[in-house]
Amino acid sequence: MPTGNDSPSATPAAVLGSRYGTCDGRSAFARETSPGSWQVKMHPPTSPRAGHDGWVLLGSGWPTLAVVLAATGLT
Repeated sequence: MPTGNDSPSATPAAVLGSRYGTCDGRSAFARETSPGSWQVKMHPPTSPRAGHDGWVLLGSGWPTLAVVLAATGLT
């Protein structure tokens, strides 16, 4: 007979943030890769630093979106 405690416990997944915007007139994307760690990519497709997809990683490891915005000028 079930006791009510037979179901597997599920750990809720963390909701991670993201934000599209611009940086230096180019498309940009900030995303939280894990709780408290943000990265920012910018899309200058003709830049020699751009990867195969046309995006350049500006940085990662920022603790909050507010710090990302201040550090990169993302709007």
